[in-house]
Amino acid sequence: MKIIESGSELEVPSGCTVEKLLAILGEDGRHDMIVEINHVFVHAKDYSCAQIREGDQIELIHLAFGG
Repeated sequence: MKIIESGSELEVPSGCTVEKLLAILGEDGRHDMIVEINHVFVHAKDYSCAQIREGDQIELIHLAFGG
């Protein structure tokens, strides 16, 4: 199925969850990013059950810390 990830079209398998998407993208930092599906925040504890559907817009926002 096709989704939009950070502005780019991406093909992912049906039944994909946020957790699976992060694995596909090689993202292993669960606590240093914000994930949104269609502009709605997804808490890290829900990554394994948050289903992605055809046409969803996913945003991965990496947090930058420093001083």
